[in-house]
Amino acid sequence: MSTHLARVRRASRRALTAVVASTALAAGLLAPALAASPAHAAVDAPGSFTGFGFDACTAPTQAQMDAWWVSSPFAAVGVYISGSSRACAQPELTRTWVTTQARRGWRLMPLHVGMQAPCYTGNKQKMSSNPTTARSQGIAAANESVTAARALGIGKKRVLYLDIEWYPVSNTACDNAVLRFQDGWTARLKQLGYKSGLYSSASAAVASMNALKAAGVRGYHYPHQIWFGWYNGKANTKAEPYLDDAYWANHKRIHQYVGNTTVRFNGVTMHIDRNVLDVGKGSNPTKPSGQCGTHKLSKYRTVKPGKRYTELAPAVKCLLKKRGYFEGSTKSKVHNAKAQRAVKRFQKAHGIKQSGAVTRRTWVALLSDGYPSAVLKRGSTGKHVYRLQRSLTAALGRSVPRTGLFDATTEKAVRAYRAKVKLPTWRTAEPRLWASLQAGRR
Repeated sequence: MSTHLARVRRASRRALTAVVASTALAAGLLAPALAASPAHAAVDAPGSFTGFGFDACTAPTQAQMDAWWVSSPFAAVGVYISGSSRACAQPELTRTWVTTQARRGWRLMPLHVGMQAPCYTGNKQKMSSNPTTARSQGIAAANESVTAARALGIGKKRVLYLDIEWYPVSNTACDNAVLRFQDGWTARLKQLGYKSGLYSSASAAVASMNALKAAGVRGYHYPHQIWFGWYNGKANTKAEPYLDDAYWANHKRIHQYVGNTTVRFNGVTMHIDRNVLDVGKGSNPTKPSGQCGTHKLSKYRTVKPGKRYTELAPAVKCLLKKRGYFEGSTKSKVHNAKAQRAVKRFQKAHGIKQSGAVTRRTWVALLSDGYPSAVLKRGSTGKHVYRLQRSLTAALGRSVPRTGLFDATTEKAVRAYRAKVKLPTWRTAEPRLWASLQAGRR
């Protein structure tokens, strides 16, 4: 443990005595009730996810978001929805914008940037140095953020993030005000049915949260998630020495690991911060469903007419049946005449030589056939990821683990395939990649 953190922890133990004593005050006593919200769209903010995100000062245009959805590794976007200290106008940020992003598959990280620490050196509005007043200001900030979230269609159980910029935590009185403000923010969000997130520099409010946990302070309303800014260029959620591994573990962290960078994807340039998320339940391998047993296969050999194949022949029949080319039992282990006719019909429809044998090109087309427009990237899960992984196994001629989770290994295989068939050097599976697979290109 660093000397700096040890000093912060000692100071926090002393300063938080007043906080614990005050938590008997209900958050609702210090703020008016909010009007009931209308029905909300299914917006993941940010939901359960392990992968990459970005945040920008101004919510991007729809054209920018669409260009990046198919080409960038990002699947989450941070947007400033409320607060007196928002530095940029938000002409794009409407309820329609939010629901459109949700339908595309984007996850949102809604930020409130309002009052800052009393000792903050910038020009933004500052909270009171009086602990009781600071706490009531935190409650008011939560009310403001929830009102904005509801207007945008971001419903209950989502996470709203309080943005506290860097300040010197060695200033005990100033630090105590921030801690009281955050306590009020989290308590009020919980009362209103939302979850609390805290964004700050790893060496500022995040270090103070860590100090409270280490000091064993109870009765404090800790945020549900920690989003720490630490520009070390490492795309992971480790924050030692500022945040112990034991705290906010198990999918409760976001790391802003690169800041103020200009990035270009698909011909569209934006000025952003880069983030890696591990939140909710995280992105995890899924159980195979409707995969015709292909999740068990590590190699797709040519299936010749009249030959016996214990696993491959039934898989061929099952896949053809799902696509409407085959009728009847799929159990036979022989690639019989009925299956050969079905294969020829499939080959004709996909511009492949009609041999009746399931060649490698036929395998690639057959394994990838289906829902054509799924955009998959790091953190995606489910049946379409299985479909991608089995298709890449056939196309690359090497085993790509079929887990239903788009992880680093799957991403590497995607990039290898894209290079092989001369597609843009993105890290995503998008319509052009699916079209290439469904044409049997390898």
